[in-house]
Amino acid sequence: MSQTTVKQNLYEVYESKIQSARTRFGQNSGMLDVLAPDMEPIVLELYFIYFNALGVAMTDSVEDWIRRAGERCQELGFTEIGELLCKHAQQEAGHHLMMIEDTRTLVNRWNELRTPKLDAQWFLQLPIAQSTKYYRQLHEDVIASEAPFAQVAIEYEIEGLSVRYGSQVLEQAKKILGSNITENLSFMEEHVLVDVGHTQLNAKLLKKLLGENPESMRTLVKIGGTALDTYASFLNHCLSLAKTHWEQLKQEGFATTA
Repeated sequence: MSQTTVKQNLYEVYESKIQSARTRFGQNSGMLDVLAPDMEPIVLELYFIYFNALGVAMTDSVEDWIRRAGERCQELGFTEIGELLCKHAQQEAGHHLMMIEDTRTLVNRWNELRTPKLDAQWFLQLPIAQSTKYYRQLHEDVIASEAPFAQVAIEYEIEGLSVRYGSQVLEQAKKILGSNITENLSFMEEHVLVDVGHTQLNAKLLKKLLGENPESMRTLVKIGGTALDTYASFLNHCLSLAKTHWEQLKQEGFATTA
């Protein structure tokens, strides 16, 4: 059996083992509500605001995490994986700035159409969610571990969400909130486009890792699954905040000019 075939077979085993975590994500992330035909427009709009505002703390360290994971891989002898991670890190620079800008433009859009008015800075200054703290700690734990290459599994699963769900969410947004809503969702739009390539790179890295270190299978599946579970908690938290906010607005005398 060729080395290429061995890598492919191990990759397919990974795909099989991670499937339960991906299924859990679909059930626990709030995606069923977000993509439902009867999704309340105001809740969806607020969801995008919370997603971007709280998402800043989910993304502002991504470049640093990937770079440090790459450097640690090189220290431990995973030279090629480490070099590729360091190179990939450069592609993640400044993405949190897009989420800040999207928060502001989404709030501006809201304030043009609705009352009471919202304050973008209020959203951006919200405390970091517990799920975000877990997500940040997961990266730090992986970097400090003897398996910093597991960063590849985190990137593969999280960037894969853009491939599996991103287009659906954008289409839902246009359907429920109007086609111009995507002008305020630059972070999401860009990741739907670029994460296809990133996911292909991560798949290549996974195959290489598994081919050369088949014993890493369990670690990669565990870390990839934990990343998905934690990100699902974050998204569900954003949706819960949006629903609660909508209930409060209705009590305060919500009005719209649209």
